[in-house]
Amino acid sequence: MPLLALLALHVIVAAWGIRLAAIDAAYHRLPDRLTGSLAIVLVVWAVVWGERPLLMEAFQDSALTTAAYALCAVLPAKPLGWGDVKLQASLGFYTSLVFPGGGLIQASLAFVLGGMGAGWLLVRGKIRADEGVAFGPFMVAAAFVTIAAAESLKII
Repeated sequence: MPLLALLALHVIVAAWGIRLAAIDAAYHRLPDRLTGSLAIVLVVWAVVWGERPLLMEAFQDSALTTAAYALCAVLPAKPLGWGDVKLQASLGFYTSLVFPGGGLIQASLAFVLGGMGAGWLLVRGKIRADEGVAFGPFMVAAAFVTIAAAESLKII
């Protein structure tokens, strides 16, 4: 995949991801117009510049992680919202495009970061145990960490 196309992909996801994380942190919402448009842009990018074997794996990773997030969204306690599920479809696809298996790592890392963040907020008294925490920022952070680690491994 061309270096300039890969750089464009990172910039696109960073721009959308930071915006979505900020909105989710402020309003506990991930707007469909942003999650949907991110998904469309990623698919168009993948069709134009993606490599066929990577595309199939990226779609599989995205489907698997999105299904796991959807399962969480239908659990009685509703630990995740449907905006998180839709965002995971894009982030799982993106991280798997750049690093095979990256979607699985990103999805798992998001829960680790989210748990650490919620624990920190609880300890500091910023939230109560029965309050929800915006998960989108942790999902986006997990994608950034996954990609940064994958790119670092390419250098080594």
